[in-house]
Amino acid sequence: MSALSERDSYLGGGLSEIGCDRCGAVVRAGKRSASQTSVQWPGSGCAFLAGIAGERPTALVPTCPDLRDSIERAVRDGRLEVS
Repeated sequence: MSALSERDSYLGGGLSEIGCDRCGAVVRAGKRSASQTSVQWPGSGCAFLAGIAGERPTALVPTCPDLRDSIERAVRDGRLEVS
């Protein structure tokens, strides 16, 4: 396995595309346990999250509550597995 493919596997392995039911933003998400969720945002991010962040960087905001609900719904519906 090349270093590049190993890196891609580490960063993206087990992640699935999930759309926010509120705004339609698509992220790559994965669940390693019931309490742990990994989310990779696209470059544009989420306007709602930016709005609740105010002057703080969005990385310091725990998450968009609507996206969190969408990810949990995807788990319940079987579209995202807890690995």
